Amino acid sequence: MSVLRTTTRPRPLQVVVVGGGAAAVIAVVHLFRRTSPDAPVDVHVIEPAARVGPGLAYRTEHPRHTVNNFAERLSAVDGDPGHLIRWCAGLGLDLGARSFPSRKVYGDYLAAVLDGVDVPAGSSLLRRRDEAVDLVPEADHWSVVLASGAALGADRVVLALGNPPPRAQPRLAERLGARFVPDPWAPGWHQRLPGRGLTDVRRVLLLGTGLTMLDTAVELEHLLPRAEIVAASRRGRLPRAHVVEPTDGSDWRDAVDAVRGFANQLWATLSPADRARFAEVYAHEWDLHRHRMSPAMAHHLSRLRDTGTLVVRTLDQVDPEAFDLVVSCTGPRPVPTPGWNRLVDAMLERGLVRANGLGLGVDLVQPGHPVDDRGRVLPGLFWMGAARKGLEWEVGAVPDLRAQALALADVVAEAAEVAADERAPLLR
Repeated sequence: MSVLRTTTRPRPLQVVVVGGGAAAVIAVVHLFRRTSPDAPVDVHVIEPAARVGPGLAYRTEHPRHTVNNFAERLSAVDGDPGHLIRWCAGLGLDLGARSFPSRKVYGDYLAAVLDGVDVPAGSSLLRRRDEAVDLVPEADHWSVVLASGAALGADRVVLALGNPPPRAQPRLAERLGARFVPDPWAPGWHQRLPGRGLTDVRRVLLLGTGLTMLDTAVELEHLLPRAEIVAASRRGRLPRAHVVEPTDGSDWRDAVDAVRGFANQLWATLSPADRARFAEVYAHEWDLHRHRMSPAMAHHLSRLRDTGTLVVRTLDQVDPEAFDLVVSCTGPRPVPTPGWNRLVDAMLERGLVRANGLGLGVDLVQPGHPVDDRGRVLPGLFWMGAARKGLEWEVGAVPDLRAQALALADVVAEAAEVAADERAPLLR
């Protein structure tokens, strides 16, 4: 007796990636690197912006806005540290391994990486210009509801929403009205100022003294060449700077970078009490040395301070009422905070997301699945980036995103293989 075996191509696993910045691009790249033709995936990237890749962080076109890490550390492809450098060389840009390209260049690179991603046979990539506004659990999948009214069925949903805006300051907003800018990364904020806008501004207060403040200061110097800029924070301390030339291993940066390489492994060994103590007592000092400015930005900072254009103070030394413009440059609010993202609001209302014990990010379990308000792990969802703060400590830099993308790719590939085995028909 003969046996006739016929097979058809399995239905691809449906993966929806919400977000269009670095995390989304790096996720897509590694999803397809891990995908085989026998277990295909259809990836849908949902992003309201016209261009996928730069996201908010790398959308700026200001020439003094540089990345905050070496080019060799910013490859979107794991295991290929020269990927960015070779791409730039193809455009005639000669980048050294320890150079700091502009954020615009890096945003262009991310867009090009997505445009050129290798999609395996049987899989597909679809970019949709829309906004995800709700996430509805169905019997065996998720329904991603879009602002346009459409809905996408998804076997897996990757949440790569980027950083939230600075923490809300309702009292200042009420007191200062239009003089208060809650988010310096909001597109065109200076064009929405009332009256004559920036022409009336002579004194500017920047709340915060971190990297966002530095970016805002160099931008305002161009917009307001005669204005006095004061930056203030609780401690009045500034980030440290990178150095271009390699050090001999005795520099403090070498020690920080060595620890940085396995910081998340160390974090995983800490008890909840030790994690809370680190976050409260030591995190600020770590961040000052870990999140460093580029040498070019350090030069601009020195020039601004030497000329008196920028003055650094502590919060108790300033009165916001005395300034023509107050810009919030504080750190981002935690991801599970209502009011900054429509999808997060909907997930909070549905109980699909809750804050972790530290209040810094989403309550997650490895490799990135959320725990709902009833304590159930949701394996169909996967968070990337800032939402992971607390599950890990280092979560937002490109090397962190690569590590998260590798874990995601393994999870999705396994699910795709299981789905292919279950759905491939066999006729006898």
